[in-house]
Amino acid sequence: MEETDEEWVADYLRLEYGEDIQDPDSVKASDIKHIGEFVINGVVTDYFSYPHSGEPSWAIIETIDDKDCVSITSNPPPEHSA
Repeated sequence: MEETDEEWVADYLRLEYGEDIQDPDSVKASDIKHIGEFVINGVVTDYFSYPHSGEPSWAIIETIDDKDCVSITSNPPPEHSA
């Protein structure tokens, strides 16, 4: 069974934040919400929200040179910009 994007993002966030998957308070795939797919500066970018310190935070999966790259960003998705 292939890992879902939400599972991949949760794995990445646990690694970034030093969380253990066995910790009941660690980020879980069910905490990750797909917001949408956007093309930003010519790059296909999927946005995901997740709870962190009580505020919505953003993780993205960008497709660059046919490879998917996950990262954290402080930039909200385009439709959430003020």
